[in-house]
Amino acid sequence: MGRNMDNQKILIVSGAIFAVLVVAAILINNFVIASNLVFIGIVILFAPYSLARFFQFKKLHAYEDEFPIFLRDLAESQQAGLTLMQAMASAAKSEYGMLTPEVRRMYNQLTWNVPIDTALNNFSQRMKNSKVIVRAVIVILQANKSGGNVEQTMESLANNIESIKEVQQEKNTMLSQQVVMMYAIFFIFVGITIALVKFLVPLLQTSMATADTSGFGFSGFNSNPCSLCASNPDPACLGCEAFYDVSAAFGFGKYGEGAAYYKGLFFTMIVVQGLFSGLIAGQISSDSLAAGVRHSLIMLIAGIFSFILVTRIGFI
Repeated sequence: MGRNMDNQKILIVSGAIFAVLVVAAILINNFVIASNLVFIGIVILFAPYSLARFFQFKKLHAYEDEFPIFLRDLAESQQAGLTLMQAMASAAKSEYGMLTPEVRRMYNQLTWNVPIDTALNNFSQRMKNSKVIVRAVIVILQANKSGGNVEQTMESLANNIESIKEVQQEKNTMLSQQVVMMYAIFFIFVGITIALVKFLVPLLQTSMATADTSGFGFSGFNSNPCSLCASNPDPACLGCEAFYDVSAAFGFGKYGEGAAYYKGLFFTMIVVQGLFSGLIAGQISSDSLAAGVRHSLIMLIAGIFSFILVTRIGFI
């Protein structure tokens, strides 16, 4: 419940900042500044929440890594003749990384005469996003109710969870190569787009000029597909207007120029490619789109910075 409240607060604050920036963009007459404010607002709207989800995801994995150790310590203490209460007291003095505060919280509840079933259920509710821990707690509760050998059940659960984590680790190691390939493909894509803007666009424009003056070249080919859409209210020109606006927002060229159209087009392609490549990389490596936010941010920052940099230094 606490995590959900924190996420809601992040969304509310991010949404409020986004709304303020959008209002400021509407009130500002300068289109370039307004576009950049909207872009910053979109980043603020999505990035904090996505990063919070990512860190929660990493924290949950840390809980799952330490949970089998905690179960095995409880089982060994009970096998040595300690009661479950004494075993919990011993575990509360040990260190389990991120799981330590949760273990001590369970022990404190037990010292307040809270039933063991209630304490475990409360712990399960706090760990509800971890299927591994929730299922393990259900098994322990059932074993405790049926009067079975709880310590043996805990030992068995610890072994099973560790086996599952080992398989997942092996899977992640194998799939990490695919993530590296995703990064390689993205940066190759960025390099190709920059090369196209640098070499192909001037070549097309030169060939068009040659065809106009000498009759040789790409006769009948327009190097600027959106030349007829500049300030044209026709709905068919919305795509061209969008690329011109992107180019104007980041200072890639004058409105209506062929170079500005191509820079806006390829810049948008880099943004889309970086966003979805990162999400796919996260899904491949961790089975979670939230984990892919980190990869998306890295790709977006690298791709956008590279394109803007080569534009500012005059390379393209």
